[in-house]
Amino acid sequence: MTRLSVFTFVLMLSASVSFAQKGYHIRVKLDNYPEKELVLGFHYGDKQYVKDTVEVDTDGYFSFKADTLFPCGVYLFVLKPDNAFIQILMPAVDQVFTVTTDAKDAVTKMKVKGSDDNEIFYEYLRYLNERRVEADTVKAQMTRMHAVPVDSLKLVKRSGELDKLVRKYQSELVAKHPGSMAAKIVKSSVEPELPEFTGKDEKEIQSKKYYWYRAHYFDNIDIADPCLLRSPVLHPKIDNYVSKVIPQHPDSINLALDEVINRMKGTQENYKFYLIHFLNTYAKSNLVGMDACYVHIAQKYYCTGAASWVKKEDMDKICDNAKRLEPILIGKIAPNITVKDRNNQPHSLWDVDADYTVLFFWAPDCSHCKKSAPFMVEFAEHFKDKGVKVFAVCTAVTDKGPECWKGAEEKGFSDNLFLNTYDPYIQSRYKTLYDVQSTPQIFVLDRKHEILMKRVGAEQLIKVMDEVMRFQAEKKKQGK
Repeated sequence: MTRLSVFTFVLMLSASVSFAQKGYHIRVKLDNYPEKELVLGFHYGDKQYVKDTVEVDTDGYFSFKADTLFPCGVYLFVLKPDNAFIQILMPAVDQVFTVTTDAKDAVTKMKVKGSDDNEIFYEYLRYLNERRVEADTVKAQMTRMHAVPVDSLKLVKRSGELDKLVRKYQSELVAKHPGSMAAKIVKSSVEPELPEFTGKDEKEIQSKKYYWYRAHYFDNIDIADPCLLRSPVLHPKIDNYVSKVIPQHPDSINLALDEVINRMKGTQENYKFYLIHFLNTYAKSNLVGMDACYVHIAQKYYCTGAASWVKKEDMDKICDNAKRLEPILIGKIAPNITVKDRNNQPHSLWDVDADYTVLFFWAPDCSHCKKSAPFMVEFAEHFKDKGVKVFAVCTAVTDKGPECWKGAEEKGFSDNLFLNTYDPYIQSRYKTLYDVQSTPQIFVLDRKHEILMKRVGAEQLIKVMDEVMRFQAEKKKQGK
């Protein structure tokens, strides 16, 4: 029995509900459960939702009943008042069964009549519990005997034997009950077993292991199966692949997203869920450069009509946002702008002669800019003789334009440290070109005006610039 950290009490019906004459009828009897109500919930992606709530019958059973079938998946008997829950499998058919158990010891005391899937599943959970007790004992002994090499080796050997026993049990269960809901859940929890690799050194061997594991990561799980979308196994598997197994670079992540989405194209429910999930994930991401993933998903799937469920007005917003972000992604050549100094002399961004240019948008009345100012001054002084120039653009407009020069003086943005500019009538279109919706905004460019970093906090800029210069130097060295 597990505790639910967050349980959203929302009634949610899936579009893939099947219909049958007999429907579902699930009777539940719980010892050591004095409450009069029982909630039936279900997993869906990375969350859980409520499906139904019933009161106890006069015979002591909670009865969930209707003339339609539940969508298949892993469901939850949610116990009041603390939202602990007991998991139950709901196959696509055979949804008439009886469950009796103890609310305080659900796995050990579980008895199921009328559902082979749940009998298999709970027999498996009991087996795991037995092995876990032994594994914990071995682990505790290893901790105590670390100073006795011979005994430690025996315990390590026993730990490996326990792992093999569990894998053998899992393999036999899957082979014996192919196509069952229980087999799907058990198989999906099994990691692909790495073969032996050889190589000239350990680095090559580890590289071979990684690429094999990556290629076989989804061998034991059908990520297009809608039953697994309503389970606790699918979303952690996909999330781990995209956010941990794959190198955290937008190009690599985009390839992984395409792989996941393409595997789901045959199942509308999973396909829709993960297109929405990935778009929202990268729209909200605060990690530098991950807006490239948002742009990729929007332009490849949403703006091409592959997300047919989205309303036109929402689609227009998504595509417009992606269009604005695309030119200023990391790796792109920064759009050129021509702005003016206090003497109304024009200055073009691309005319700056420096190994690195820091494009800095700020406003005189911006509280965050005021907090950032000392860090920007420190940065400019630190790098003024290291091939770095700060191209500062004040965003005050129309008659407030002259406030730029007063604000620059107050903040210490002297002309010997900053190239101070403004564009009071936004003739350069910098707000559109650089998507300047708030200030401050910072972009780090190289000599060719390629965007190396952006959306950097001023307080982090010295450290970021040091890392950028170190990386570029190493890149140049390797290139030679």
